[in-house]
Amino acid sequence: MKLEIINQNQHSSSATIPTLRVLHLAGSCVSNFYYNLSILYAKEVVQPVGVSSYYAVVHPDGLWQLGTSLDSLSEKMSLQDMTPRLPQIDVVVPHMFCFPGMTSFRAFFEDILGIPVVGSPSHCTSLATNKAQTRSVVSASGVRVAKAQQLRRGDTLTMKPPFVVKPTSEDNSLGVTLVWDESQIEAALDKGFELDDTLLVEDYIPGRELRVAVVEREGELQVLPMIEYLVTEEHPIRTVHDKLELQSDGTPGKQPEKPTVKPVCPANVTPELFEKLGNAAKTAHIALGCRDYSLYDFRVHAETNEPYLLEAGLFWTFGKISMITRMLQADGQSLEDVVLELWSAAAGRTRVACGSLFKWN
Repeated sequence: MKLEIINQNQHSSSATIPTLRVLHLAGSCVSNFYYNLSILYAKEVVQPVGVSSYYAVVHPDGLWQLGTSLDSLSEKMSLQDMTPRLPQIDVVVPHMFCFPGMTSFRAFFEDILGIPVVGSPSHCTSLATNKAQTRSVVSASGVRVAKAQQLRRGDTLTMKPPFVVKPTSEDNSLGVTLVWDESQIEAALDKGFELDDTLLVEDYIPGRELRVAVVEREGELQVLPMIEYLVTEEHPIRTVHDKLELQSDGTPGKQPEKPTVKPVCPANVTPELFEKLGNAAKTAHIALGCRDYSLYDFRVHAETNEPYLLEAGLFWTFGKISMITRMLQADGQSLEDVVLELWSAAAGRTRVACGSLFKWN
């Protein structure tokens, strides 16, 4: 963390006060959907004492705005004009969910501009954004995944229902369909191919759905209280409407106040199941090369009680509406304290390799 001199009183001597200068990276150059989603979360970011915030926002037209808040942004400018106007920054906190935001822009700020980024590095987020690649990597490390097939247009489908069709590189359940019988296959594939060139067709796992977070604290991987999504026979999987309340134009407006599949935190799990899920999440965190924190969705089979990893979500926007935040609060921890700790630790990283070994709780 760098030090900044702040004159608190013109009649008194100057005091040296540590100030962490944070750049919040928000917006999307991909679509209005991802732009609105990013801004929705960026508005809620916590502002710990000792942090000075600045914002860089990219729009779907590729132009950028800068400012000290989302309500006081500059005129739009190109990336090449924006970059030299950035103030001195200690660390970047990304609030972007689109593929370039999860990957290329992280790499630009960290690898090109040399500013540390909170969260996993771009090569890790690029891997984890692809559901099929994520499955392959974590499975090789012993994490259980359901049987699945990658499918491109023209390929022969060999899977038999029930299965879930997913675009490989979309989030928030966009393009996801649960197929119960063969009459539903064509429509499910058409829906998925509207969003991605490659689909993942994955066996449906009946049972509970839980979300598990891993946070790096003082050299240890800690598992927080888990969230359970109360799926039912009528609503066996979560849809985009369980995650976001969409406006008339199809873009996110806010989180739904009463989702059909309700979240419960902390989840009511036995110590044995908590350990299984926690160990699987830690294994995935290490296998994927994650950093600072990670988040995973699991299905727990109704008959075997074994967890199956569905996907990784390597995002935390550090706001009150974020899932990892809810887990921290369920654990009685201070969001501001944990956030300041993680941001400060990231700011202290050098540009050398940051791989390390962790102790498991």
